[in-house]
Amino acid sequence: MNYETERGTIARYQSGDQAAFGELFEAYHRRVIYSALQILRNEEAALDAAQEVFLIAFEELRFWRGEARLSTWLYRTALNVCFERIRSEDRQRRFCAQAVEPGAVPPPESVVLESEVRAAIDNAVNRLPPRQRVIFVMRQYQELRFNAIAELLSITEAGAKAGYHKALLSLQRWLRHIAPVTPSPREAAGVSEVAQADASLTRV
Repeated sequence: MNYETERGTIARYQSGDQAAFGELFEAYHRRVIYSALQILRNEEAALDAAQEVFLIAFEELRFWRGEARLSTWLYRTALNVCFERIRSEDRQRRFCAQAVEPGAVPPPESVVLESEVRAAIDNAVNRLPPRQRVIFVMRQYQELRFNAIAELLSITEAGAKAGYHKALLSLQRWLRHIAPVTPSPREAAGVSEVAQADASLTRV
């Protein structure tokens, strides 16, 4: 949907044409789901997040002023929804970790060693603090520039770079325990800079 068509469709929706919202949904829902999937790494969670994004859009588009492209606004909204879900998961994970007895859960190293490489990397990414996880996914999987990440997260470019570097260091430490027979993280999940940061990731 080009810019003029988009603005016209939004104007129709604001005038009371409910079918116009369906047109906007059809134009952008797959893109929103894909963006959410890249961040959340779970199909069901991504579908739920996308549904939440369009519920927000259904209400807020009534007052839309068109300061930016709708696609940009939807992406930013999806990012916020996913970020909040990650923070909620993080709080729940911490609560569960405090609720179980020490030693009841196997150490992270054994989980990585018993998993496939791709699953091990996803598990490591999911362990990152919420903001670092979002920054890492946006940089590695969505290939956004640091200035774009900074703008989307309302932080400085230096802050985006610092968060990404911290994420790399954590992943480097956790993935060092992958068995030597497995392929490199670059081959398994595209985290090339982790491998570049420490060549020992591909061997023990």
